[in-house]
Amino acid sequence: MTNPNHSPAKTSLHEQIEQISALLNSLRPRLVEAEAELSERLAAISAFEFKLRSRIAKLTDKLDKLDAEIQELRRKMRWLGEGWQTDPENEAAAWAAGERAAESGDYRYREMPEAPRQNLAEEEKASLKQLYRQLARRFHPDMAVDKEDRKYRTQMMMAINAAYAAGDLEKLEQLLLEPDAPHTIVINSEQEQLDLLTRELTRVQNRLQEIKDELAQLDKHKSTFMMQRQEEVARAGRDWFAEVAAQLRKDIDKRQIERDVLEQQLANMNDDFAETAVSSEDFADIVLDATLDDSFDPQISAEFDRYIDRRRSKNYFEQDYEDDYDLD
Repeated sequence: MTNPNHSPAKTSLHEQIEQISALLNSLRPRLVEAEAELSERLAAISAFEFKLRSRIAKLTDKLDKLDAEIQELRRKMRWLGEGWQTDPENEAAAWAAGERAAESGDYRYREMPEAPRQNLAEEEKASLKQLYRQLARRFHPDMAVDKEDRKYRTQMMMAINAAYAAGDLEKLEQLLLEPDAPHTIVINSEQEQLDLLTRELTRVQNRLQEIKDELAQLDKHKSTFMMQRQEEVARAGRDWFAEVAAQLRKDIDKRQIERDVLEQQLANMNDDFAETAVSSEDFADIVLDATLDDSFDPQISAEFDRYIDRRRSKNYFEQDYEDDYDLD
């Protein structure tokens, strides 16, 4: 098997050109297949994300709103001295708040799909893949001979990938009618030809490694794990999307109860605070007076006692009281 990273032996220019050309001819089909695999993976995950988002978007939006309200209530309660801990978030809700798979990396020659992939028959899917490979062989940017050629090929490749991601067979058929690079480069010597082939070989090898890294990154994305779980559940005859939506509704019910309870707790705390609170100015004066008194006693005043008793009843203050107020 040919090693794609192996450098041809230094012989005559003609022999080097033949060696690099042979190596390129073996790598180009691999590059097309790798690009196709990456496109298929991204298209499948994007289709899954569209479907999941359409089923849970309203629910996760409602859950996000409730979570924001709960966090604000907890913030206010912490300010009044009450300790609360955050509950774990629903997995699907956390996913919905994150970035989609195609946004998680810098996938070349691709834009985010704006619409879900079309539903195609098996025959149409086979035609879609065949057309994609045919177009990728013609227009892949790493086959470019110069900057202008690469720019043209990059634009074409983005259009090809967008049509493939959308499952748009008609668009791919239209792209078949597009011309090859609208200009050609004149090679005046074997050395120029060798330099050109060497640059192309390097680009192809680098792109193959880049695609490998991008596929590995996709394997680790949360959408990939959720899609695999959905497929497992579907094989068992269950609707995973419906189960996720049902769990979100349960979480919404819990959050609504939690929010209502917190609102009542906060209202009660505000009432207690209004009855016993010492203003910040008065409390500062009390502490200042106490520190100036050489015979300082913890029972410095009725107001101070009431303040300390109220604060001592709060969860976090029980541990930090003596550290915060050195009364010696």
